Amino acid sequence: MPTVADILSSKTGIVHSLPPTATVRDALQCMADKNVGSVLIMQGEVLLGIFTERDYARKIALKGLASPTTMLTDVMTAKLYVVSSRQTVQECMGIMNQAKVRHLPVVEDGAVVGLVSIGDLVNATIREQAFVIAQLESYIAGNMG
Repeated sequence: MPTVADILSSKTGIVHSLPPTATVRDALQCMADKNVGSVLIMQGEVLLGIFTERDYARKIALKGLASPTTMLTDVMTAKLYVVSSRQTVQECMGIMNQAKVRHLPVVEDGAVVGLVSIGDLVNATIREQAFVIAQLESYIAGNMG
């Protein structure tokens, strides 16, 4: 079973973050520029929260707040679910399903080392299933031939 470390090794390793005093517009611009669905909110090396496209839809757009003037500290999700690089894809999917989140910061010894999304987990699962299928096909072909 693949782990978070396996996923992070195939990613760029760049974690997009902003300080809590940045505006929602800053976060939206960052997410658009980087083609990502979330940014971590960090004060230096300290993880404070996360801001996602879902946060924008529910906390800004529906409430009529202004993106250029609303600070991330006022609308970020501060209740975070974090994982370690040793956790399996299956464990992470369970956490995401139970917590109803789509992004998990990866923390080791108190430091953020990455971020995994539901898309990362689905892709890792598909790769693992393709590998197992190929092994089974090879085994069957070897025993039948």
